[in-house]
Amino acid sequence: MCSTACGTPMECLTGALAALAGEELKSSFGPAVLERATVLVGARNVIDAELARTVREGELTRASEHDGKATMASWLRGHHRLPQGAASQLVRNGRASERLPVLAAAAAAGLVPAEAVSVMSRRWWPT
Repeated sequence: MCSTACGTPMECLTGALAALAGEELKSSFGPAVLERATVLVGARNVIDAELARTVREGELTRASEHDGKATMASWLRGHHRLPQGAASQLVRNGRASERLPVLAAAAAAGLVPAEAVSVMSRRWWPT
């Protein structure tokens, strides 16, 4: 849940990530480290799913054109220095999530990693 120090979900996320990065890990005991890693893997899956959903919305609304790029993949490569494969995977995952709502829900819940969504998207929509 967001604290009162952040006004938007993006501010909350940014603040939470900064707080996590500032935590001391050296004194953590094995099970605590494993629990932290488990939570972070789930969070990563949720963030990957939300990023794919956002990229899909950008593709549908041609948001990249507002920044001088023809496609979301080229925008991700040009403005965020993502490798071509990673940018294409994000676009493909966004499309797959739109067409496979059960898969999208599982990914959004943190249960399915982006790589699994990518495998499914290539299975059904090879490029």
